[in-house]
Amino acid sequence: MGEGVAKVSSGTRLPRPVTARQQSLCPLCAGALRFDHREYVGGRRSVRVLRCAACGSEVRGEPQDDASRPRPALPARRRPLPDGGHPENFVIDEGTAERLRQMLEGETASSDG
Repeated sequence: MGEGVAKVSSGTRLPRPVTARQQSLCPLCAGALRFDHREYVGGRRSVRVLRCAACGSEVRGEPQDDASRPRPALPARRRPLPDGGHPENFVIDEGTAERLRQMLEGETASSDG
């Protein structure tokens, strides 16, 4: 290998620097803590609840204002219904649907009398 700087083609992605976040440790057993859920504490504030992977104990973080907490992206918009409303039920054929209607009408007539 020669001396100098290696060149990278323009089509190659350069590696991004990786920053290691300090792993939280369980105060009881020194196991790894992982995010479990958020817990509402009142007054528009919530705390992160971390669970130990080894012993299962929970550790609660500092209360955080819910307004300042980043929110996940909203789901994509739903498509509008086709013209004419809901489509017909394609699972039940017309003959079966008619027999069901007759059975249901018979049950309501017998329960009334």
